[in-house]
Amino acid sequence: MSKITVPAETWVELYAVLSNHILEYSSLDNIWVVDENGDEVRTEDKQNEFCGIVDQVETILEAFFIKEEV
Repeated sequence: MSKITVPAETWVELYAVLSNHILEYSSLDNIWVVDENGDEVRTEDKQNEFCGIVDQVETILEAFFIKEEV
């Protein structure tokens, strides 16, 4: 099977959207908090969980796509 080359910015957007979707639909706990600047951010635990999901999603993406080098 030949793999499709995906632009790096599309690759990042794809893994971020997929990882966030997985995190939101698998979490029973609150994911978001408002920081001291008034920005909505993930809790520390959920950010760590998100990073783990990103690693898994990228492994899946690598089975089907090639990330274009910048």
